[in-house]
Amino acid sequence: MAIRIRKLRKRMDGLELYRDLSFTAKTGKITAIFGPNGSGKSTLFNILAGVMKPDGGAYAIEPFDQRRFSYLFQNYRETLLPWRTNRANITLPLESQRLDKHEIQDRVTTLQQQLDLQLPLDGYPYELSGGQQQMLAFFRTLITNPNTLLIDEPFSALDYQNWLHFCNILQAYHLAKKPTTLIITHNIEEAAYLAEEIIVFSDKPTRVLGIVKNPLSYPRTVNTLKSAAFHDIKRQVLELFHGKAEA
Repeated sequence: MAIRIRKLRKRMDGLELYRDLSFTAKTGKITAIFGPNGSGKSTLFNILAGVMKPDGGAYAIEPFDQRRFSYLFQNYRETLLPWRTNRANITLPLESQRLDKHEIQDRVTTLQQQLDLQLPLDGYPYELSGGQQQMLAFFRTLITNPNTLLIDEPFSALDYQNWLHFCNILQAYHLAKKPTTLIITHNIEEAAYLAEEIIVFSDKPTRVLGIVKNPLSYPRTVNTLKSAAFHDIKRQVLELFHGKAEA
């Protein structure tokens, strides 16, 4: 399953956002998008999810299974339903598929054990901190066993300890399930720690400045963060990003 973008064009507020934007997120890989604010990263995800339409070009998720497609929005708080318990927020995608309630409960229990998630499932989202709300939204993203993942700023509200913990959870899910995963991040360390390829965007009109391949083996650990190879990946991304003004 690959995510393909070909010569995509889009105007926003009368300005050209994309100019023939093209790239491929490879099947079963984690690909990160790193770029400046306003370069249309979240808009691209909304196009892929069918929330918005482009002005031209083509895009595809091949093959596409709606039941196993998950999108973690950057504005995750707005996707949590305050009148439903935390547990009921998590199970909502499964309820929409009309799964048996016992299977739903088994999935919640299994995923909670896998994620080692310490959240009050019988409480409500408004009782949680921002970081806990982001954990809840992330939990819900994985409950359908997705084979395609769009994740927009996945762990931005977490402290460093929880950031590393949930990066490792995403790695573990990736190694077990091999979903095609596309991540938007403003955190260069997150991109280098998680992704196998890092796509660097330019300013508007947005195009791909370059792609940094990351050969570091999984699972990546704290020792990975300390390695010379890890810092070299970050350097390559920064060099591409820094060159955007001259490109």
